[in-house]
Amino acid sequence: MRPTFMGFEVQKRTLQIAQKNIDITGNNVSNINTPGYTRQRVDLYADYISAQGDPNWTSKRSQLCMAGQGVNAYGVSQIRDQFIDKRYRENVAVEAETETKVGILTDIEDILDNFESDGLQYYTQQFFNALQDYSGKKPDSKDVAIICVNSAVNLCQLLNTYDTELKQVEDTYVAELQDTVDYVNKLLDEMNTLNQKIVKEKFHYPDEYGPNELNDQMNLYIDELATYGNIEVQHFNDGSYSIKMGGVTVLDGEANKTNRLIMKDYNNYGQAILGFESGHDLNLQSGSLKAYFDMINGNGVYATGHQNSEYGIAYFRSAINEFARTIAKTFNEANGAEFDDFRKMFEPATEDALITAGNIRVSKAWQEDPTMIGKVRKLDDETGLYVYGYDQKEQVINGKVTLQNTNVLYLISQFDNSNIKFGNAHDFEGSINEYISFISNRLGQKIQYESGRNDTAINTVDGLLDARDDISAVQIDEEGINMLNYQKWYNASSRLVTALDDLLDKLINGTGRVGL
Repeated sequence: MRPTFMGFEVQKRTLQIAQKNIDITGNNVSNINTPGYTRQRVDLYADYISAQGDPNWTSKRSQLCMAGQGVNAYGVSQIRDQFIDKRYRENVAVEAETETKVGILTDIEDILDNFESDGLQYYTQQFFNALQDYSGKKPDSKDVAIICVNSAVNLCQLLNTYDTELKQVEDTYVAELQDTVDYVNKLLDEMNTLNQKIVKEKFHYPDEYGPNELNDQMNLYIDELATYGNIEVQHFNDGSYSIKMGGVTVLDGEANKTNRLIMKDYNNYGQAILGFESGHDLNLQSGSLKAYFDMINGNGVYATGHQNSEYGIAYFRSAINEFARTIAKTFNEANGAEFDDFRKMFEPATEDALITAGNIRVSKAWQEDPTMIGKVRKLDDETGLYVYGYDQKEQVINGKVTLQNTNVLYLISQFDNSNIKFGNAHDFEGSINEYISFISNRLGQKIQYESGRNDTAINTVDGLLDARDDISAVQIDEEGINMLNYQKWYNASSRLVTALDDLLDKLINGTGRVGL
């Protein structure tokens, strides 16, 4: 025979557990729109009395009198899949990286776009056309020669504008990178504070359980941190979290400290240099921090120091600089500047400076004497000195004597020179127009590549979010069914308490009384 009041104890506990399930279901429904909330459940188990107890009122061979101890609960757990969380955070880092890269490359494209309609190809062609028009006139035709100068001025001004606007893009994203570094450090500080709070609360929970709402907040932080770089997460028994970013610990839950990001002054180094307080360099495989780093420091074959071989802002600035430098060198040499500085067609705005897209200009000598390019260098037989003058090769047309403009024709031939080397590492070898197409195609291909990666990452992340929501998000239909089941469970347990009360009343008030 079992103890008299055991049934009441069992049903009292059953009512408590049923009520707790109703409470947790109501909590789930209440938080259906709460960002980061993870669906909760009560973990149940069948209660029992161990046979090792060997109570003196039962035999060693049977525990029948103590059977039926009812239900109990370990605690309230969250329904999450760590594998899906890990995959989501890996892929959301790729999505953030590619989205940031596409944005930066698009800004570069907005500057260098329309190469053929009103960009570099257009103004280079205008310069070519002006030289062609001049070649068909007398070498001393000043009015036509001035058009050549003006077309060259327009080309130089376009290159100056490219340099200014690319520098503005660079400055914008350097500032964004610094803001991102500051925000990540702030996020780590908040996570460290939350870590301490979780550890204090976890002390009052069984080993496998903890403060669910605080863990939800930490997981929100972790998801956000994952967009900035590839991370690894560890969750310790004391409830604390430790996180590595790019293989370096940035949040140490056991030591209760952070490892802050440091960005050196860009203006001093001319490159983005990122590291940690611990002295480790930042070496990410994905994330928006990597995108900023690659796009700011990406300098292709021109990379030095902390720069890399990506085709970013630095590379396209270098490419435009090389175009300016090479076109100046090509036409200056073709016009005889090797022997006489006054034959230069292009020069830097600052004396003795290296020509760049930012400082290239038409030379003062050419502006002061537009027909200078129509003159040739000849040896004076009488004096033995070299002198400059218009080509004396005469051509009679309709009885009129004209001069053949051979030097300008030679300048025009440089546009078809396919042996011009662009870049200090010979990034490209070919003609001027071919190089313009090469830069345009490289930018377009890079945007297409990163856009393709971004589309793939978005689809993967969306799929993983759906999979995570299927497991962790509150489903109103499912919770409604649970609510009905738990309500029926509670009602049945209540009815059983009433039945037990009737039995006990019979036992106390009716036993031994005849006829009752």
